[in-house]
Amino acid sequence: MRLTYAWRDAKSASALRPYTPTVMSISAPPAYAWDWFARQRLLWREVRQRLARIPGPTQDRYRLVSAKADVIARLRTDYPVDTTVRNTVHQVITEIAFLGRTDRRFEDLGLRNAPRGLRWWWSVLTGEELTAPVTAPATALARQLEFPDVLGGYGDPS
Repeated sequence: MRLTYAWRDAKSASALRPYTPTVMSISAPPAYAWDWFARQRLLWREVRQRLARIPGPTQDRYRLVSAKADVIARLRTDYPVDTTVRNTVHQVITEIAFLGRTDRRFEDLGLRNAPRGLRWWWSVLTGEELTAPVTAPATALARQLEFPDVLGGYGDPS
């Protein structure tokens, strides 16, 4: 099995650490992970540009497409079967979305309420299993306000 690499420092290619692929990283990402990826224009465009510069059949597949729907459809098809595509997607997400900071814990990034798709990619790239974000419970009102209460000025500060 071929090893991929996660960037420790986006400025230096010599600061690579080995990454052992997991079953999750080799299988097709779930729809919510692709949805998050597709919303990040900078990411999918960079992946397409890098794949279009690689000589061979990969270049032919990505050189002529530029529409978001076409690029994402090809990436979703090629990701589980083509290690070049998979490694390129991982590198771009590591460099751009996480700024190369995959050598620390997710909590240390300071991302509050991170989308589920972003958390899935983090787990694939680092192997850190993340749980759903913990949100503080909403404080409940003692009772539901009704229209007559609002008209009567209930809750006004004055």
